[in-house]
Amino acid sequence: MENIIIIFAVILFAAAVFEITEIFFNTPYSKSMSYVSVLPVFGTDVMFPERLEKLAVKSGGRSRIIIVYFSPDSFQKQLCEQFCINNPDTVITDSENLEKILSEMFAIDK
Repeated sequence: MENIIIIFAVILFAAAVFEITEIFFNTPYSKSMSYVSVLPVFGTDVMFPERLEKLAVKSGGRSRIIIVYFSPDSFQKQLCEQFCINNPDTVITDSENLEKILSEMFAIDK
């Protein structure tokens, strides 16, 4: 009975070590990400600063983000410009150029 407990303890320890190494050494953010986050900006969006802050926390400073101006006010534009300074992979565009930017990012001809 003691041998079985020792075997299970060793297996449990090995699984814990594996999980810890996966959490701390394999970060989910890499330089060649295959996704893009698109954040639309509307002047009537009262929760825009919170959305931008959540996106900043989620991105960790290194992810492709496209901020699309639909009807921003001056405060929202200022927030977006500051966000773009802190996140170098961020692109700010208007709604007319969104399709062009997405097709360039994903190398789509049509």
